[in-house]
Amino acid sequence: MQLFRNTSVRAFLSLTLLATTLGGFTACGKIAKPTPSSPPTPIDFALVLQYAQRAALVYESDQVIQQTAGPGTRITISPSTAVGVKAFVETDDTKKVQWVVVRGTSNLLNVKLDVDYNKIVDSRAHVPLHKGFADAALQVYQFVKPLLKPDYEIRVTGHSLGGATAVIVLMLLKEDGLTLGQAMTFGQPKVTNRDGARKYRALPLLRFVHDKDPVPLLPPLDLFSVLDEGPFQHFGPEVVLQDGTSYLYYPDHQAERFSVISFWKTLGNQQVPDHSIASYIQSIQQKLPH
Repeated sequence: MQLFRNTSVRAFLSLTLLATTLGGFTACGKIAKPTPSSPPTPIDFALVLQYAQRAALVYESDQVIQQTAGPGTRITISPSTAVGVKAFVETDDTKKVQWVVVRGTSNLLNVKLDVDYNKIVDSRAHVPLHKGFADAALQVYQFVKPLLKPDYEIRVTGHSLGGATAVIVLMLLKEDGLTLGQAMTFGQPKVTNRDGARKYRALPLLRFVHDKDPVPLLPPLDLFSVLDEGPFQHFGPEVVLQDGTSYLYYPDHQAERFSVISFWKTLGNQQVPDHSIASYIQSIQQKLPH
């Protein structure tokens, strides 16, 4: 394998594999999708909105976050880390529920952080993880762990890179034996490979993605990740948000919806309106019962 680690060779072979894999895409970049199924229970979009609103709230200032604490609840906010990750724990002693809410950096360039050969085998989860997300998750975990109560239901959420970090935090909390409630992420990139997806597929995770949001498809397929630990892969049911009241439910990650090569190459230099948490909230609100 060392013979192939030359950058130019890596780039050529990786792009060759990507072109072969994605070569069947139409001019608009879409391919045929697998058949969606019905969710085991109807999606409660009023509850989903509670998760999304918290995932949006964590982007606000500490003062604004604290002002949202209602009677019987308290919010503890982490300091921002060097990579821009921030989190808060909201505790509701009446309902015995705690929320772990994670914000990732707004810089999508961090999705590319050390993707090549940079899966690490976490000492607690024992599966390969994206190193950038794993490092951020460890910082969040060290902040939230002393605040969590073993007899409370723990709900985890986050958007974008915060969602990726939140998923790894969820893995670590499972290893601690805490009571995990439903976790939801919005526009979350991939964090592990097939082995990790297989081990943690039973986690109570529901992923929401916009039909036109390419970020959940990142990191893309890479030849050397296939030859080494295997490519990045999602786990958990996926809800694809469409216009108006429409959405699709997939028990597992659906087929790639976009050709991500050009997006990956220019990541950080473009706006992705369908990836914003405001766009997710707007779509969720359209699906509330009237």
